Amino acid sequence: MNTDTNTIVSRHTTSNGVVVWRRCACGRLQMALIPYGTDGKPLAAGGHDIQCPHRDR
Repeated sequence: MNTDTNTIVSRHTTSNGVVVWRRCACGRLQMALIPYGTDGKPLAAGGHDIQCPHRDR
């Protein structure tokens, strides 16, 4: 699945929430954990390369 600048590589459920792995158009891999319920805060790892034209989006 493509978004404006990302391709979703993997999406799966865990005991804590949904983990989504995406690849930016610059090639960088990013992970996000979206917790179940309303109490948890989302967690993200990875990011855009400093030269990525999509990093401010």
